[in-house]
Amino acid sequence: MDPRLAQIYDGERRMGDRNTVLRGIKPTDFSHIRKLASQFMARKPTGGSGDNRSSTNISNNPSLALNQKPARRPDPIILLSPSASSLLRMSNAKAFLEGGRYTPPDHSTPPTMLAVSRIIKDMDPNRPIRFILVEGPENFKPEYWNRVVAVFTTGQAWQFKSYKWTNPVELFKHVQGVYLGWRGEQPPESVRAFGHKVLACSVEKWRDPGQPGAEQSRWRDREVVESIWKAVEANMRARGWRKDAAPTSI
Repeated sequence: MDPRLAQIYDGERRMGDRNTVLRGIKPTDFSHIRKLASQFMARKPTGGSGDNRSSTNISNNPSLALNQKPARRPDPIILLSPSASSLLRMSNAKAFLEGGRYTPPDHSTPPTMLAVSRIIKDMDPNRPIRFILVEGPENFKPEYWNRVVAVFTTGQAWQFKSYKWTNPVELFKHVQGVYLGWRGEQPPESVRAFGHKVLACSVEKWRDPGQPGAEQSRWRDREVVESIWKAVEANMRARGWRKDAAPTSI
């Protein structure tokens, strides 16, 4: 060989094969990677090459979480009046709205939150919808207001001071209002001034169960409850509540 050419060859960088380039001179055992990857590979759906390509793209993209579950529809919220004069409080709301029977509120320490269930056939005929009952929005996050479907009121304006809409007329443009009073008594003038979106309904005055005919006077309670739910459900449908979705704004 020409001495000059041999000198040039000696100055070249020598290229190795795949073992020396990727693993060095000593072969490396990557079998432990199989154990780490097995939990991900087991979740990969079986199918054609299209399914394999889709799974590969997901596993290679850290921004796509594995086993993502569809978002659950949030529970609608009903606000009760915190007024001591309200006929419906946390202590008797469940028996009335879910059981269809009115009993007067007691003076025990009430829970801060209740849940009642109701089948709404237009939305989900097979599974009851859970409604959350609270007396005030003090612990509300801003987005919770999109879940409010009804507000019970006695007509006292101070109830709305901490609401998103402090003006009751504006409030009841967005939310169904309910006033519950005694049968034979007119709703307060303030309630009538709130507008037609406040449903005024009444129950028979409470009588001691030991009195003759007391229980027979309660047969209309369920009729009143059904009229309340009918108004609430109509408002929900108008606002965009569906089987698997809730409105993003009311």
